[in-house]
Amino acid sequence: MKKIGYLSIVLIFFLVCISGSANAYENSWNKETTARELCFLFTLYQDWKQTRVIAANPNRFKETNPILGKHPTRSEVDTYFTACALGHAMIAYMLPPRASKIWQTMWIGIQSDVIEGNSEVGVRDVEVMEYHIQFSIPF
Repeated sequence: MKKIGYLSIVLIFFLVCISGSANAYENSWNKETTARELCFLFTLYQDWKQTRVIAANPNRFKETNPILGKHPTRSEVDTYFTACALGHAMIAYMLPPRASKIWQTMWIGIQSDVIEGNSEVGVRDVEVMEYHIQFSIPF
């Protein structure tokens, strides 16, 4: 539990520090930002559910996330994913608009890849959630 908490705090602190002061940027959170964050949360939720299956079946699966370790407990999984959900939204809010779009889009892609990878190794005992959110990302 300690390694998850400390690493999460250090990562969030580092990312917030390198992003610059939140006061230096106009808050531009809008419907598009909300749509991206919801999309991320949907992917994070699916990964969370898959990781709980991995934690419940240590004889069948090994977790590949180095923060969680090979055989995390359900409590460690829940704490980690709760911190990820809150930390991700906080960072997206504090980043300047363009960086926030990149941050959110990058993590949507990473989470989608993780979900697919879990499915490929047999973590299929989880109900797959379908969702469709349409938004454009002007760069």
